[in-house]
Amino acid sequence: MPTPSGESPVEPPPALAPPRPAPRRPGLIPTDIADALSTVLEKATSAIRHHESGSRQGGDLESVHQMRVATRRIRAYLKAARPALDPAAADRLRVDLADLADALGEVRDLDVMIDRMHSEAAALGDRDTAALEKLIGSLDAHRTASRKALIAQLDEPAYQLLLTELDRAIARPPVADPWADLAERGAAEFDKLAKANGRLVRRFGGDPPDDDLHALRILGKRARYTAELQEKSAPIADFLGALADFQEVLGDHQDASVLEDQLRAMVTASGDAAAAIAAGRVIEGGRQRKRQARAAYPAAWKAVARAAKTAYPPY
Repeated sequence: MPTPSGESPVEPPPALAPPRPAPRRPGLIPTDIADALSTVLEKATSAIRHHESGSRQGGDLESVHQMRVATRRIRAYLKAARPALDPAAADRLRVDLADLADALGEVRDLDVMIDRMHSEAAALGDRDTAALEKLIGSLDAHRTASRKALIAQLDEPAYQLLLTELDRAIARPPVADPWADLAERGAAEFDKLAKANGRLVRRFGGDPPDDDLHALRILGKRARYTAELQEKSAPIADFLGALADFQEVLGDHQDASVLEDQLRAMVTASGDAAAAIAAGRVIEGGRQRKRQARAAYPAAWKAVARAAKTAYPPY
Protein backbone atom coordinates (compact mmCIF):
# COMPACT_ATOMS: atom_id res chain seq x y z
CA MET A 1 0.00 0.00 0.00
CA PRO A 2 1.46 3.41 -0.97
CA THR A 3 2.45 5.80 1.80
CA PRO A 4 1.01 9.36 1.93
CA SER A 5 4.05 10.52 -0.02
CA GLY A 6 3.21 7.98 -2.71
CA GLU A 7 6.21 5.76 -1.98
CA SER A 8 5.87 2.05 -1.33
CA PRO A 9 6.68 1.04 2.26
CA VAL A 10 10.02 -0.65 2.88
CA GLU A 11 9.53 -4.28 3.94
CA PRO A 12 11.52 -5.25 7.06
CA PRO A 13 14.25 -7.75 6.31
CA PRO A 14 13.53 -11.36 7.30
CA ALA A 15 14.81 -12.44 10.72
CA LEU A 16 18.20 -14.09 10.53
CA ALA A 17 19.52 -16.90 12.68
CA PRO A 18 22.27 -15.79 15.03
CA PRO A 19 25.65 -16.11 13.31
CA ARG A 20 27.91 -18.97 14.31
CA PRO A 21 31.37 -18.09 15.56
CA ALA A 22 34.16 -17.51 13.08
CA PRO A 23 36.98 -20.04 12.83
CA ARG A 24 39.56 -19.65 15.58
CA ARG A 25 42.34 -20.85 13.27
CA PRO A 26 42.42 -21.17 9.48
CA GLY A 27 41.18 -24.53 8.32
CA LEU A 28 39.95 -25.70 11.70
CA ILE A 29 36.28 -26.32 12.40
CA PRO A 30 35.19 -23.44 14.65
CA THR A 31 33.90 -25.33 17.65
CA ASP A 32 34.84 -26.14 21.20
CA ILE A 33 35.09 -29.86 20.39
CA ALA A 34 37.60 -29.26 17.57
CA ASP A 35 39.70 -26.90 19.66
CA ALA A 36 39.65 -29.20 22.68
CA LEU A 37 40.52 -32.28 20.67
CA SER A 38 43.31 -30.51 18.81
CA THR A 39 44.85 -29.36 22.10
CA VAL A 40 44.84 -32.74 23.84
CA LEU A 41 46.02 -34.59 20.72
CA GLU A 42 48.92 -32.18 20.29
CA LYS A 43 49.99 -32.59 23.92
CA ALA A 44 49.83 -36.39 23.78
CA THR A 45 51.59 -36.63 20.39
CA SER A 46 54.38 -34.39 21.68
CA ALA A 47 54.75 -36.75 24.65
CA ILE A 48 55.07 -39.74 22.29
CA ARG A 49 57.87 -38.02 20.39
CA HIS A 50 59.58 -36.74 23.54
CA HIS A 51 59.70 -40.15 25.24
CA GLU A 52 60.55 -42.24 22.17
CA SER A 53 64.31 -42.05 22.68
CA GLY A 54 64.11 -43.05 26.35
CA SER A 55 61.76 -45.91 25.48
CA ARG A 56 64.26 -47.20 22.92
CA GLN A 57 67.22 -46.96 25.31
CA GLY A 58 65.37 -48.57 28.21
CA GLY A 59 67.31 -47.10 31.10
CA ASP A 60 64.46 -44.91 32.38
CA LEU A 61 61.26 -46.79 33.23
CA GLU A 62 59.33 -43.52 33.14
CA SER A 63 59.86 -43.06 29.39
CA VAL A 64 57.91 -46.19 28.47
CA HIS A 65 55.27 -45.28 31.04
CA GLN A 66 54.74 -41.76 29.68
CA MET A 67 54.74 -42.93 26.06
CA ARG A 68 52.16 -45.56 26.93
CA VAL A 69 50.02 -43.03 28.80
CA ALA A 70 50.09 -40.74 25.76
CA THR A 71 48.91 -43.46 23.36
CA ARG A 72 46.17 -44.54 25.76
CA ARG A 73 45.03 -40.97 26.25
CA ILE A 74 44.69 -40.38 22.52
CA ARG A 75 42.63 -43.55 22.10
CA ALA A 76 40.50 -42.59 25.10
CA TYR A 77 39.91 -39.04 23.84
CA LEU A 78 38.84 -40.34 20.43
CA LYS A 79 36.48 -42.79 22.09
CA ALA A 80 35.06 -40.14 24.42
CA ALA A 81 34.45 -37.70 21.56
CA ARG A 82 33.31 -40.36 19.07
CA PRO A 83 29.64 -39.23 18.89
CA ALA A 84 30.89 -35.87 17.58
CA LEU A 85 33.51 -37.31 15.21
CA ASP A 86 33.62 -38.96 11.83
CA PRO A 87 33.40 -42.58 13.10
CA ALA A 88 35.51 -44.07 10.30
CA ALA A 89 38.36 -41.58 10.77
CA ALA A 90 38.32 -41.78 14.57
CA ASP A 91 38.15 -45.58 14.61
CA ARG A 92 40.92 -45.89 12.03
CA LEU A 93 43.24 -43.76 14.16
CA ARG A 94 42.38 -45.74 17.30
CA VAL A 95 43.13 -49.01 15.49
CA ASP A 96 46.42 -47.66 14.14
CA LEU A 97 47.43 -46.73 17.71
CA ALA A 98 46.44 -50.10 19.17
CA ASP A 99 49.58 -52.07 18.23
CA LEU A 100 51.89 -49.39 19.64
CA ALA A 101 49.80 -49.16 22.82
CA ASP A 102 49.93 -52.95 23.24
CA ALA A 103 53.71 -53.14 22.73
CA LEU A 104 54.31 -50.31 25.22
CA GLY A 105 51.82 -51.85 27.64
CA GLU A 106 53.58 -55.21 27.67
CA VAL A 107 56.94 -53.62 28.48
CA ARG A 108 55.41 -51.29 31.07
CA ASP A 109 53.52 -54.06 32.85
CA LEU A 110 56.71 -56.10 33.14
CA ASP A 111 58.65 -53.06 34.36
CA VAL A 112 56.09 -52.50 37.12
CA MET A 113 55.99 -56.19 38.04
CA ILE A 114 59.78 -56.55 38.22
CA ASP A 115 60.22 -53.32 40.17
CA ARG A 116 57.53 -54.34 42.65
CA MET A 117 59.01 -57.81 43.10
CA HIS A 118 62.51 -56.42 43.70
CA SER A 119 61.05 -54.18 46.41
CA GLU A 120 59.18 -57.07 47.97
CA ALA A 121 62.22 -59.35 47.79
CA ALA A 122 64.43 -56.83 49.57
CA ALA A 123 62.05 -56.85 52.54
CA LEU A 124 61.83 -60.64 52.97
CA GLY A 125 65.22 -61.69 54.35
CA ASP A 126 68.09 -63.55 52.72
CA ARG A 127 66.55 -66.99 52.12
CA ASP A 128 63.21 -65.80 50.76
CA THR A 129 64.87 -62.96 48.86
CA ALA A 130 67.06 -65.41 46.94
CA ALA A 131 64.07 -67.60 46.14
CA LEU A 132 62.05 -64.69 44.82
CA GLU A 133 64.95 -63.37 42.75
CA LYS A 134 64.88 -66.64 40.80
CA LEU A 135 61.33 -65.88 39.73
CA ILE A 136 62.32 -62.35 38.80
CA GLY A 137 64.94 -63.77 36.44
CA SER A 138 62.24 -65.32 34.25
CA LEU A 139 60.44 -61.98 34.09
CA ASP A 140 63.66 -60.24 33.06
CA ALA A 141 63.98 -62.57 30.08
CA HIS A 142 60.40 -61.87 29.08
CA ARG A 143 60.96 -58.12 29.38
CA THR A 144 64.07 -58.30 27.17
CA ALA A 145 62.06 -59.99 24.44
CA SER A 146 59.23 -57.48 24.80
CA ARG A 147 61.64 -54.55 24.56
CA LYS A 148 63.12 -55.94 21.33
CA ALA A 149 59.61 -56.23 19.89
CA LEU A 150 58.84 -52.64 20.88
CA ILE A 151 62.01 -51.28 19.28
CA ALA A 152 61.30 -53.25 16.10
CA GLN A 153 57.87 -51.67 15.96
CA LEU A 154 59.30 -48.17 16.43
CA ASP A 155 61.67 -48.89 13.52
CA GLU A 156 58.80 -49.80 11.20
CA PRO A 157 57.69 -47.22 8.59
CA ALA A 158 54.17 -47.61 10.01
CA TYR A 159 55.26 -45.77 13.16
CA GLN A 160 56.30 -42.66 11.22
CA LEU A 161 53.08 -42.86 9.23
CA LEU A 162 51.18 -42.96 12.53
CA LEU A 163 52.89 -39.76 13.70
CA THR A 164 51.98 -38.11 10.40
CA GLU A 165 48.39 -39.26 10.83
CA LEU A 166 48.32 -37.76 14.32
CA ASP A 167 49.73 -34.46 13.05
CA ARG A 168 46.93 -34.29 10.49
CA ALA A 169 44.33 -34.96 13.16
CA ILE A 170 45.80 -32.14 15.26
CA ALA A 171 45.61 -29.71 12.35
CA ARG A 172 42.09 -30.78 11.39
CA PRO A 173 40.31 -32.95 13.95
CA PRO A 174 37.84 -35.39 12.33
CA VAL A 175 34.76 -33.57 13.65
CA ALA A 176 31.44 -34.52 12.06
CA ASP A 177 29.10 -32.81 14.54
CA PRO A 178 30.71 -29.41 15.14
CA TRP A 179 28.16 -28.35 17.76
CA ALA A 180 28.35 -31.35 20.08
CA ASP A 181 27.87 -30.53 23.74
CA LEU A 182 30.99 -31.60 25.65
CA ALA A 183 29.33 -31.12 29.05
CA GLU A 184 26.55 -33.43 27.95
CA ARG A 185 29.11 -36.05 26.94
CA GLY A 186 30.87 -35.69 30.28
CA ALA A 187 27.64 -36.04 32.21
CA ALA A 188 26.75 -39.17 30.21
CA GLU A 189 30.07 -40.83 31.04
CA PHE A 190 29.73 -39.97 34.71
CA ASP A 191 26.19 -41.37 34.63
CA LYS A 192 27.57 -44.72 33.40
CA LEU A 193 30.12 -44.70 36.22
CA ALA A 194 27.55 -43.76 38.87
CA LYS A 195 25.09 -46.43 37.77
CA ALA A 196 27.79 -49.11 37.70
CA ASN A 197 28.93 -48.14 41.19
CA GLY A 198 25.33 -48.17 42.42
CA ARG A 199 24.81 -51.67 41.05
CA LEU A 200 27.95 -52.91 42.84
CA VAL A 201 26.93 -51.38 46.14
CA ARG A 202 23.39 -52.80 45.94
CA ARG A 203 24.62 -56.25 45.01
CA PHE A 204 27.81 -56.65 47.04
CA GLY A 205 27.76 -53.93 49.67
CA GLY A 206 31.30 -52.87 50.49
CA ASP A 207 32.99 -56.00 49.12
CA PRO A 208 32.66 -56.23 45.32
CA PRO A 209 34.65 -58.84 43.34
CA ASP A 210 38.11 -57.83 42.09
CA ASP A 211 37.09 -57.86 38.43
CA ASP A 212 34.13 -55.59 39.09
CA LEU A 213 36.32 -53.04 40.84
CA HIS A 214 38.70 -53.13 37.88
CA ALA A 215 35.79 -52.55 35.49
CA LEU A 216 34.70 -49.62 37.65
CA ARG A 217 38.19 -48.15 37.40
CA ILE A 218 38.00 -48.32 33.60
CA LEU A 219 34.69 -46.44 33.64
CA GLY A 220 36.34 -43.87 35.91
CA LYS A 221 39.08 -43.37 33.33
CA ARG A 222 36.52 -42.80 30.61
CA ALA A 223 34.70 -40.23 32.71
CA ARG A 224 38.00 -38.51 33.46
CA TYR A 225 39.20 -38.34 29.86
CA THR A 226 35.82 -37.05 28.70
CA ALA A 227 35.88 -34.34 31.37
CA GLU A 228 39.39 -33.35 30.24
CA LEU A 229 37.91 -32.36 26.87
CA GLN A 230 35.68 -29.79 28.54
CA GLU A 231 36.48 -26.17 29.21
CA LYS A 232 38.56 -26.02 32.37
CA SER A 233 36.67 -24.55 35.32
CA ALA A 234 36.93 -24.90 39.10
CA PRO A 235 34.12 -27.52 39.26
CA ILE A 236 35.68 -29.57 36.46
CA ALA A 237 39.12 -29.30 38.07
CA ASP A 238 37.69 -30.57 41.37
CA PHE A 239 35.90 -33.39 39.57
CA LEU A 240 39.10 -34.41 37.76
CA GLY A 241 41.03 -34.38 41.03
CA ALA A 242 38.46 -36.58 42.74
CA LEU A 243 38.48 -39.00 39.81
CA ALA A 244 42.28 -39.18 39.89
CA ASP A 245 42.18 -40.12 43.60
CA PHE A 246 39.43 -42.67 42.92
CA GLN A 247 41.48 -44.26 40.14
CA GLU A 248 44.57 -44.37 42.36
CA VAL A 249 42.69 -46.27 45.07
CA LEU A 250 41.32 -48.80 42.60
CA GLY A 251 44.67 -48.90 40.78
CA ASP A 252 46.48 -49.95 43.96
CA HIS A 253 43.89 -52.69 44.37
CA GLN A 254 44.34 -53.87 40.78
CA ASP A 255 48.15 -53.87 40.99
CA ALA A 256 48.02 -56.15 44.03
CA SER A 257 45.54 -58.46 42.30
CA VAL A 258 47.71 -58.73 39.16
CA LEU A 259 50.84 -59.37 41.23
CA GLU A 260 49.14 -62.22 43.08
CA ASP A 261 47.92 -63.83 39.86
CA GLN A 262 51.36 -63.52 38.29
CA LEU A 263 53.14 -64.98 41.31
CA ARG A 264 50.76 -67.93 41.49
CA ALA A 265 51.33 -68.71 37.81
CA MET A 266 55.11 -68.42 38.12
CA VAL A 267 55.30 -70.59 41.23
CA THR A 268 53.16 -73.25 39.57
CA ALA A 269 55.41 -73.23 36.51
CA SER A 270 58.63 -73.36 38.56
CA GLY A 271 57.60 -76.06 41.03
CA ASP A 272 60.04 -74.47 43.48
CA ALA A 273 58.91 -74.92 47.09
CA ALA A 274 61.20 -72.16 48.38
CA ALA A 275 59.82 -69.76 45.78
CA ALA A 276 56.29 -70.73 46.80
CA ILE A 277 56.98 -69.77 50.42
CA ALA A 278 58.51 -66.43 49.41
CA ALA A 279 55.66 -65.74 47.00
CA GLY A 280 53.16 -66.50 49.73
CA ARG A 281 54.65 -63.80 51.93
CA VAL A 282 54.46 -61.28 49.06
CA ILE A 283 50.89 -62.27 48.29
CA GLU A 284 49.88 -61.70 51.90
CA GLY A 285 51.37 -58.21 51.73
CA GLY A 286 49.41 -57.59 48.54
CA ARG A 287 46.20 -58.71 50.19
CA GLN A 288 46.79 -56.22 52.98
CA ARG A 289 47.11 -53.46 50.36
CA LYS A 290 43.89 -54.67 48.77
CA ARG A 291 42.11 -54.46 52.11
CA GLN A 292 43.38 -50.91 52.54
CA ALA A 293 42.18 -49.98 49.07
CA ARG A 294 38.75 -51.46 49.71
CA ALA A 295 38.52 -49.50 52.95
CA ALA A 296 39.39 -46.28 51.09
CA TYR A 297 37.06 -46.93 48.15
CA PRO A 298 33.74 -45.67 49.68
CA ALA A 299 35.21 -42.31 50.70
CA ALA A 300 36.94 -41.93 47.31
CA TRP A 301 33.63 -42.55 45.58
CA LYS A 302 31.77 -40.06 47.79
CA ALA A 303 34.33 -37.39 46.82
CA VAL A 304 33.70 -38.11 43.11
CA ALA A 305 29.92 -37.98 43.54
CA ARG A 306 30.16 -34.76 45.53
CA ALA A 307 32.36 -33.09 42.88
CA ALA A 308 30.02 -34.26 40.12
CA LYS A 309 27.14 -32.30 41.64
CA THR A 310 28.87 -29.02 40.81
CA ALA A 311 30.59 -30.21 37.63
CA TYR A 312 27.28 -31.53 36.25
CA PRO A 313 24.46 -29.71 38.10
CA PRO A 314 21.69 -32.25 37.32
CA TYR A 315 23.54 -34.61 39.68
